[in-house]
Amino acid sequence: MRGIIKFGLTELKLVLKDKSFYFWAMVLPVFFVFIFSGIGNDNKGKESKTIVYIKNLDKGDYSKELINNLKKEKLSLKFDKKGKKVARELIIPSDFSKKIKDKKKVVLKFKVKGTKLNTYAIQAKISLYRAIYKFLIKKYLGIEKPKQILSIKSEWAGRASYIPSGIIHQMPATIITFLLFNLLIFGGTNFVKLRERGMLERFVITPLGKKGMWFGLFLTNMFVAFIVVIMIIITSSLLFSVSFGMIPLLNMLFVLMIFSTFVASLSIYMGSVLKKAEAVIGVAVLLANLLAALGGCWWPIEIVPDFMKKIAMVLPTGWAMAASDKLLFYKTPFSSVVPHLFVLIGFTIAFGLLSVKFFNIEKT
Repeated sequence: MRGIIKFGLTELKLVLKDKSFYFWAMVLPVFFVFIFSGIGNDNKGKESKTIVYIKNLDKGDYSKELINNLKKEKLSLKFDKKGKKVARELIIPSDFSKKIKDKKKVVLKFKVKGTKLNTYAIQAKISLYRAIYKFLIKKYLGIEKPKQILSIKSEWAGRASYIPSGIIHQMPATIITFLLFNLLIFGGTNFVKLRERGMLERFVITPLGKKGMWFGLFLTNMFVAFIVVIMIIITSSLLFSVSFGMIPLLNMLFVLMIFSTFVASLSIYMGSVLKKAEAVIGVAVLLANLLAALGGCWWPIEIVPDFMKKIAMVLPTGWAMAASDKLLFYKTPFSSVVPHLFVLIGFTIAFGLLSVKFFNIEKT
């Protein structure tokens, strides 16, 4: 065991000496987090209500009553934007009370900065519609509490303390994506370079043996995986004030390390069957992009067609993303992702056996 650990640490030093590793493990992932997270409109993992600025041009009582209805909704109302541009603003016209009194049509303007399909805008619109509905039926029908005529049956999907979006939503996807890139590229090419230099053939006659070399390479990949995960989390936390919470963070780390065992095995398999480092890099980039995209790392899996969701759940990336979402955003107990972990372990065993079967140490 001591020999395997020493071998793994020695190979890890070679990876860490490669300056391009830090670009792939820290610089590029943080850039991805920044670009794809919509950093300008992010709650960074903190619980918050949707903010709506109110511009009330009306001096009558009806506009005040509407605002009182809005205060009962899950909104954070603000009335002084101090000349700054805001994400969401409701404008009540100056003739609002008069037109309501005369039973005439009146137009409320709800302005949204950027796309109108973001989560906060949708949540705000639902609250606005509900408050306006209650206001109108009270004014015109005299009904204080409307009778419920529609029931919606829902099932518990977990408890999300905030809307998962922005940096906090992008983090698990980015980590999974760059675990694929780093382990497949550096793990696979490192294996090929050792074989091309004849180092593996020399090690096979040592007490380490062929089996020890496999475990040493696997251990190196796991060291690299841990470093990649920690570097991305620490860098993002320092730059963007990302906060997961200790228990969700530890749970996510466990899921990511189980996922890493699959990628580590796949890396050794690729290094065994591909003869040149250039070939490893090409296949690694293609495979990492496909697994990340189809597994739901590039966009929320909820927005894709059903057949794409089925494809995601036959890929290890799909299971890793599903487990991360459950633990981080829906606050489900750890037991809820045990099936996901068994699936990931199954992928590890499958590619581990393949990498052992095709384990090639002979210089070509």
